[in-house]
Parts: sequence; C-alpha cells; structure tokens
Amino acid sequence: MELTIYSALALSAPFEMLLKQWQSLQPDHRLAIRWHPSTLIEQEIRQGAKAEAIIATVETVDRLIEDRFLNAHSRVEVVDSPIGIAVKSGAPKPDISSREHLVASLLAARSVAWSEAGASGHWFSQLIKQLNIDEHLRARGTVIPAGFTAEQLINGKADIAVQQISELLMVPGIDIVGPLPPGTQQPISLSAALLQEAAYPEEAAAFLAWLKTPSVTQVFNQFGMLRRD
Repeated sequence: MELTIYSALALSAPFEMLLKQWQSLQPDHRLAIRWHPSTLIEQEIRQGAKAEAIIATVETVDRLIEDRFLNAHSRVEVVDSPIGIAVKSGAPKPDISSREHLVASLLAARSVAWSEAGASGHWFSQLIKQLNIDEHLRARGTVIPAGFTAEQLINGKADIAVQQISELLMVPGIDIVGPLPPGTQQPISLSAALLQEAAYPEEAAAFLAWLKTPSVTQVFNQFGMLRRD
C-alpha cells in the first residue's frame, strides 16, 4: 500500500531520517511524499490532486478545511519552524544578533536570496518592507520562485540565504548563521489533515498520529523545530 502525502518543503530535511523510522514500523505502508511550498499544495488540492493527507501551513489547512477539501476532525498540529540565515561554508558569518544588526548585514550583502512561493519568503517580503529596505534588497536580490534558497549560495548568485532553517539544511556546503532575531522572527506553523476523499483514511490517520510521537518530535527538534500542541 502506498500513502500519498503532500508536505511543505520545511519537513524534507527531518524526513530523510524519519522515512526509515516509519518504514521500520509500517513496512507495508510506503510513503510517497510530494514536496511543495504550501501555496502550491493548496493549488494542487483545489485542482483535484489525489492524496491521503497534507502537511502545510496553518493558514493553508484552515482554508482547505473551510472549503471542505480536508477532514476537520482529523487535524493535528505538527511543528513551529523558525526562519534563519545561511552563508556558504567557510564564509564570514554576518551579525544578526539584533534587529538593527540584521538590517545592517542585509544591506551590506552583495545579494540576498529568498523564495516568494514559500511561507518564509512571504514573511521576509513583508519584513523588509517593514524595515524600509525592500527597494535596496530587491535591486540586487536573488528572488527565486520556489525551491531551496541556499542553492544560490553554492552557485555564487547570493552570499546570504533566507529560509526556514530546516530547508536551508537541505543544501550541503552551507553554514547556518542562526535564526532571525527577536522582532523579526515569524516561525512557520505547520498542521496536517486527511483529505475528505482519502482512499486509506485509517492508515493515513495512523501516519498523522505517528507525527506526534516522542521519537518523531526528537528528530524535529534536531532541526530547530518545536512541537505544536
């Protein structure tokens, strides 16, 4: 049996470890995970994509439950995932210890990379407007439609990448500088729920319950994520 799950990209790093754990517990229930930003997950589901469950931003799950694409009674809260900054391995780490130092470091960068399709990119786009540096960063920024922003460090197009820390960690050859400082941080909150037309609702419900177990929480914690209750 194959369970198709649509999941936010933020969980792809911890799931490199978690897939083995799941398969050892449920060898007959293989997971086929489709990794997308939450905006694209919502679009796919609204267009009739077949799946058992989704893991996406709280706001995405809210809308899909309201419009009856998802089963409200199946909903579970998963994690809060902080946004962070990365540089290429070995590069000097900018000072992001405060709101003021973050602004100075962003303005000093040759180019900053972010993705506007993902939840972290949406927040960062709002943040730089609040900080009145939007025009400066966009003039020399590296804005990608989707994917891992840290890849722009490796190919030399940017020297600072902004994304959820778990997504930054998916790219080898980078160093995490740290999470955005107080006053600029907006952790991305993820929830999960079954589709109304899930083909294997009992098995998929078991998968959602497993996401709340201590062993899974421990792995999420390794990637800077905090369990949501």
